[in-house]
Amino acid sequence: MTQQQLADGICNQSEISRLEKGDSYPSIDTLQAISVKLRLPLSYFFEVLIHDDFEAKEKMLDDVKAFSSKKDYEGLYQYTQELLNNGKFLHPELKTYLESYYYVSLYYLKKHDYRYCVTELYRLTDVEVNGMDVLLKTRIKNAIAIILAENNKHNEGMKIFKEILTEQVASDEYDKMRITILYNVGKVEYLKASYESALATTQEAIRLSTTHRDMSILGQLHYQQAQILEELQRPIEEIRASYQKARFFFDLLGLDYYKKILETKKGEYLTPVQA
Repeated sequence: MTQQQLADGICNQSEISRLEKGDSYPSIDTLQAISVKLRLPLSYFFEVLIHDDFEAKEKMLDDVKAFSSKKDYEGLYQYTQELLNNGKFLHPELKTYLESYYYVSLYYLKKHDYRYCVTELYRLTDVEVNGMDVLLKTRIKNAIAIILAENNKHNEGMKIFKEILTEQVASDEYDKMRITILYNVGKVEYLKASYESALATTQEAIRLSTTHRDMSILGQLHYQQAQILEELQRPIEEIRASYQKARFFFDLLGLDYYKKILETKKGEYLTPVQA
């Protein structure tokens, strides 16, 4: 977004320029209008001002996401445990964020049973925090739903997923998060053998990924689609194309964990058809 686009309907472009340079501060009305246009909570701007080590915290959040996306739960466990124990990051929102990933890592490493981890995650949804991440509780609820679904509590998990999908949040990040939720709903429908529904849900997530130009889980979505197509006994060429797209995105995004699973379990679909 250009300065002129941001200023349109709010103030002069020159005022946006002064704000960016730090030459002036906005009025609360101007700040409110800017936050609406940028689809960010008003508290975001105050958080940036309050925390001198804002960039360091952003890097930490990126590190946590990297461990999670690569399914490196041992690394995630060690990292979050160290940050929580050293007492350096005491902001309530940040502490809640770290704890949520800590309990997720405990679950996947089987250091506690799923009931304990779900109970602790539910506790975190009751913690009142005001900060930059308006989707923090939504992410925690998503983690709870996934764990429940993975332990054959399909109906309980699905109920939470559907609650999340009905939330009204004006945020680009929420729009993209819907892709992940739809992926998870499709997975539960697949586990329940509702293959037609699973396929429709997964394809909707693929469509949204394209619309929002978000490749983050396109590999997983195409892999899931291919699994569903197998169950529906669709043409082999259709199944093969989906698995090959999955490998393409795993390669592109460096998701070696998923690529290894694909090549190990579905390698026969990855070799070119001999003429």
